[in-house]
Amino acid sequence: MKTNVIVLSCVLAAGMFAFCQNSDEGYQMARVVSFEKIAIDARHPENSGGYKISMRLGNMIYVCHASGPASFFVDWSEGKEFPAQLSGKVLVVKNPNGQIAELTVVGKKTPK
Repeated sequence: MKTNVIVLSCVLAAGMFAFCQNSDEGYQMARVVSFEKIAIDARHPENSGGYKISMRLGNMIYVCHASGPASFFVDWSEGKEFPAQLSGKVLVVKNPNGQIAELTVVGKKTPK
């Protein structure tokens, strides 16, 4: 009986440790409301990797601008959810593969 209690305690402790390691402290799930590719500078095609992204985090919709390679945003579409954290005027978003995007918040609104 004593051995079973010790084994059970170890299993529970290991499970809690694994859960804590995988949790993203301070991150909440944010849903993509709209996603649009925009041209940053039409005269310079190398600067065309801009995006206008609206994301709902909690009870607020944040309108953001971001830039980066298309490969980073390939899975982004309306309705998708990603872990996100608001840090001042920046919305930090994690992709499923662990990469981080910093979206510049240019506006916010309350959803209807």
